[in-house]
Amino acid sequence: MTKQIRTAGILAALVAVAGLVMSAGVATLVAGEQRDAARQQLDRRASLAAAAVTAEAGRYVDTLRMVAADLGGPETPTAARFAQAVQPLDDMRLAGAASIGFLVPTSDRQVAATQARWRARGVPQLTLRPDGTAPEHVFSVVSRRFDGRPVTTGTDFAQAAAPVQALDRSRRTGRVAVSDAYQLLSDRRLPAAQQQLSFALTAPVYGTADRAGHREFRGWVVMAMRGQDFMGATLARLSQNLIDVTLHAPGGAGGARPTVAALTAGTPGHRDLSRSTDVTVADRTWSLQVTSVAKRLPGGATRLPLLVTVVGTLLGLLSAGLVWVLATGRARARERVRAATARLSAARDELVGQKTYLMQVLDNLDTAVITCDTTGAIVHANHALIDWTRANTRPGPGGAPADDLDRALARALFGNSVRGEEMTIEPAGRPRRNLLVDARPLHDHTGRIIGAVCSASDITVLREREADLQAFAGVVAHDLKGPLGAVAGFAEILDDHLDAGTTEPSQLRPALDRIRSGMVRMRRLIDDLLAYATARDAQLHREPVDLQVLVAEVVAERTAALQADRGAQLPTIRTGPLPVVHADPAMIRQLLDNLVGNALKYTRPGQPADIAISSQPAVDGTACIEIADRGIGIPAADQPHVFTSFHRSASHRGYAGTGLGLSICQRIIDRHDGTIGVSDNPGGGTRMRFTLPAGTGVTLPTTSHPAFTAASQGRLLSPVTAAPSALATAA
Repeated sequence: MTKQIRTAGILAALVAVAGLVMSAGVATLVAGEQRDAARQQLDRRASLAAAAVTAEAGRYVDTLRMVAADLGGPETPTAARFAQAVQPLDDMRLAGAASIGFLVPTSDRQVAATQARWRARGVPQLTLRPDGTAPEHVFSVVSRRFDGRPVTTGTDFAQAAAPVQALDRSRRTGRVAVSDAYQLLSDRRLPAAQQQLSFALTAPVYGTADRAGHREFRGWVVMAMRGQDFMGATLARLSQNLIDVTLHAPGGAGGARPTVAALTAGTPGHRDLSRSTDVTVADRTWSLQVTSVAKRLPGGATRLPLLVTVVGTLLGLLSAGLVWVLATGRARARERVRAATARLSAARDELVGQKTYLMQVLDNLDTAVITCDTTGAIVHANHALIDWTRANTRPGPGGAPADDLDRALARALFGNSVRGEEMTIEPAGRPRRNLLVDARPLHDHTGRIIGAVCSASDITVLREREADLQAFAGVVAHDLKGPLGAVAGFAEILDDHLDAGTTEPSQLRPALDRIRSGMVRMRRLIDDLLAYATARDAQLHREPVDLQVLVAEVVAERTAALQADRGAQLPTIRTGPLPVVHADPAMIRQLLDNLVGNALKYTRPGQPADIAISSQPAVDGTACIEIADRGIGIPAADQPHVFTSFHRSASHRGYAGTGLGLSICQRIIDRHDGTIGVSDNPGGGTRMRFTLPAGTGVTLPTTSHPAFTAASQGRLLSPVTAAPSALATAA
């Protein structure tokens, strides 16, 4: 096997190297083709740019010839004729054109005569300003601006070398001439960032030829062009932000060719491709240079060479791998089969061990457990279920324990869990039995139901003990209340004798008061203990309970004694819209009575109670009730412990109580799967908030009543003392 592996490795390496070499060669060829494509693209764009510049320059030359022809002929040129001749230029969109003007030659001695002549021809404000002492001056007598700047006339161009040379050539040849690059006189005062090189197109204007064939030379029509604006308008669309175009004019110092305009693309990178071509502008030949980044041109650079290299390399490696697999496949396959067989055997043994372990755990449970698959067929029933079924099943009519478990399993198979449901069965010839049944569906890793499990615990003995305990509590309570009633009766008799004067009242009344007070405390303690035991052990009888009605009844009972006492300070109690809950009505009455009673009791001396009872929006099928007061409050250190049995805060020692009231409330809420909590009421007092299951089919309030919004936020409304009629209305 070692020799096979060595041979396979050599073959795979040769295949991989061959693949890499071929990939590199193909990638090189593709890159060369892309380079040629980029050059062709640049050649085409350079030709298009040269043609565009030539065509646009030709259009300007033709325009200038047309204006010169309009000003020539037998008629004398005037300002009006000039305006008429250049008016069509406004609609021709001559990009880069700064101005067009009519220039006339004048000798030093004829300046005044020329000025007077053109004032008479429609330029009354003309003032010719000779510059220098040249034998001949060239004045602008009438002008039209295209760039919105003020029109200036009377300027002497004799000292501007570049325009004068073009004027001379135009006058000698009788054709349109273009000047070398220079800076317009009007642009020299601009900031450096706004200045650009310009050039001028000049066309001679002649009158009608005489009999000898000579024509009178009248002057020139000159169009001033800004090079950068001309280039941008002509080539902006053609460049497509891919090429740099530079226009060079002849006539620079030392043979240099000054740059008239440059259009630069925004693409970064080294300009590795360049082309130069000549363009004809009037009577001169200018140079147009085009540069670009090869990889930015269409077809100049793509990911194809890289893709060819990567794909070729991958194919070479795949081929090498295939050679390796084919050469070593049989040996590796045998080894993998052996390893897989060993893993399967180990996994099987582990699964068998786990199954045995779980079966033993289930069979040793005292709780009856039964499982089934999706068809309802029993998969496993532990020994506790089998033994318990045999012991409680007899021939003849009557319920069998497995029947109730089958019904629970059927519910679980449909996705409905059974949690702590108490069932009663009466086997034929056997005593009634109480079962606590739980059933849940079983899911696989995808969440699909694959079966169900059900467990049942026999709680018959527990229920019997609860009944005995309740009976014992009743007997004890009766035996304790009997003597207490007798003590109370004798205390009343003694009190009557004292009122009759049969003995000294000052000697017996304190003792009688203590007897009566102790009797009240013992009765309250017994009542609280009974309520505490009932809240823990009594069976729930759930039904719809209207909290609006129940709160009204509790408030009426609690305030009845205060209404009867005309000298008592009446509390302020406000209730908002309250929902219907699904609960045990007796326990909920006990809950509300304890909470409202605490709110009425724990107030500052001389200050009547101020209570707001409201509901919060329903969430997840539960109703949230809040009872807020302005009493003495509960210290923060005592709040976590107020629901503990017999716990009393140090701040409540001056108030009667057993310390069982809130623990009873806690047990009632726990029995209803709700929550209860206490917090400070901003501004003073306490807020008790608890939740209960909402009544089925009953719409809970989604927002608090406007009058109780402030109360729900811990700010009670301004106190209004409740008169008896108001309390009756609230009740």
